[in-house]
Amino acid sequence: MLRALLLTATVAGSFVAVPTAHAAVDQICVLSEVINYSPPLTDTPQTVTFSVHGQLFNCTSSSAATGSYFETGTASNATCTSILGAGSGTRVYRWTNTAIEPSTFSYNRTVSRIGGEIVVVAEGSITSGTFTPDPAKSMGSGLQPNPTACMTTGVAQLTALGTLTIGI
Repeated sequence: MLRALLLTATVAGSFVAVPTAHAAVDQICVLSEVINYSPPLTDTPQTVTFSVHGQLFNCTSSSAATGSYFETGTASNATCTSILGAGSGTRVYRWTNTAIEPSTFSYNRTVSRIGGEIVVVAEGSITSGTFTPDPAKSMGSGLQPNPTACMTTGVAQLTALGTLTIGI
C-alpha cells in the first residue's frame, strides 16, 4: 500500500504547501490499500503501470464514515527497491455517503524503509470538497517486496495499512 501511495504521488507530480496549524481534527480513518503492478516488479529496471485500490473505514465523522479511492499511473525505471520515493501528488477520497462531496487531497510524500517495512507519509491539505481547507496527513506501511520473487517471477501486488487524519 505504501508503495502504491508513494508511486501514485510521484506520478501525479504536484507541489503542496503544508499548513502549520489547525484548531481540531475533523476526520480520522483507517486506510487499507492494494497496489497492482504490470508487469510485476523485479530487480531489473523497467516501466510499469500501477493501480491503487484504497479503502477508508472506521472513520470518526458519522457523515463520512467510509470511503474509497482509485489511482492509476506509470513509473519508469521501477524495481523492487526503487519503486518508492519522495514526491508529491493528488488523491480524491470518495465518501460512501453520496450527499458528501469527495475530498481532494494534495500532498508531499516521504518514504522510509525501516526493517522489512516501507513507511510512506503524505502531508498536505484538502484543496476541494468536504473538509476544505483542512490540513491532512496519510501514513501507511507495508512489507517490502519479497527478495526471492524480485529475482525471479516478480512482485505483482503489494498491500499497506495506515491512517488518514484530516484537520491535523
